[in-house]
Amino acid sequence: MRRLLLPLLAVLLVGCSTPGAFFGDLDGDAFAPHVLSDENHALVYLYRPRNDWADQELEAPALFLDNRLIGSLPSNGYLVLEFDAASYKLEMRRPLAGSFWTLLADGPLDFTLIASFTLDAAVGSTYYLRYDEDGPPPQGSVLDGSGDGPLQLVAAALADTELSATRRVQPMTRIAASVEDPERPQRGFWRSVGQALDKIGI
Repeated sequence: MRRLLLPLLAVLLVGCSTPGAFFGDLDGDAFAPHVLSDENHALVYLYRPRNDWADQELEAPALFLDNRLIGSLPSNGYLVLEFDAASYKLEMRRPLAGSFWTLLADGPLDFTLIASFTLDAAVGSTYYLRYDEDGPPPQGSVLDGSGDGPLQLVAAALADTELSATRRVQPMTRIAASVEDPERPQRGFWRSVGQALDKIGI
């Protein structure tokens, strides 16, 4: 019975989310610097150094921008993004049983959120986002006030050395600025739950 359970679990996880490094190394292209498509965008690299913790994951965590899933980040991987100049809410979320459970986001049961902060992207700038749950960046390499937990904005000097060992997860993604502040549909639900509990004195 146990011999059947592990393959079944693997099939479920692979079918619903991006498998982690436990199932094999990334086969994407080795890191190569990206040239901006035009001068009206900001360049963002999100990368994850290889370590034992990340290599044992069944499911890879993912980046959400303004509540939209952008891509997963397995061990030793990197994403390259072009941003319109704007402020973006970045979140890293860990899947559970093939889903990121975003319907529970912003509520008391939001258990997949790992890190969240706002990035103000300026035209022509380059940003390096380092994600590592097991090893914080060396002292002095983190840019002040930019990051949350394992997701940190780091200096180019550190990123250049660590990125050289990574592999690309997916093709470059261009991110357009949101016209209005995106609100998750479930936020209104949790707000109404809070109001109802308040009315009955809980």
